[in-house]
Amino acid sequence: MRAIQQFLGDVQWGNLDWLIVDSPPGTGDEPLSIAQLIPATGAIIVTTPQAVSLLDSRKAVSFAKQLNLRVVGIIENMSGFVCPNCGAKIDLFKQGGGEKAAKELGVPFLGKIPIDPGIVESSDNGRPYISDRRHSEATKAFLKIVQKIVKGGK
Repeated sequence: MRAIQQFLGDVQWGNLDWLIVDSPPGTGDEPLSIAQLIPATGAIIVTTPQAVSLLDSRKAVSFAKQLNLRVVGIIENMSGFVCPNCGAKIDLFKQGGGEKAAKELGVPFLGKIPIDPGIVESSDNGRPYISDRRHSEATKAFLKIVQKIVKGGK
């Protein structure tokens, strides 16, 4: 908590519209510390379609509600893969678990992001993926999700 407190207090953030904090999966000390130290207004839960990840996501939704954080919604990451050679769609880690969990938990489903090796390439080159791959399925998914977040999960 001390390190997080120092990071939040010592950085000159300027005027922010948003501060998005990516914390480890689960309900550990990091998300709790952040929720206690800054006036958090909401939580976005990112999951993958596998059952074990969905268990953590369900706990994270419950955790956020206990902290009186609005759950903006659930995002399903690594949701499908389109083969760059043949164009076939492959569900490497299943698909639809995040959407099902959101429905069961009564929180918005923000969208699915497919696996795209270009995300790693862009990140390694220090470039925003959506700038490098403007017409990819993953970029379209990212942009739709951002629109829903800005509208409050709707």
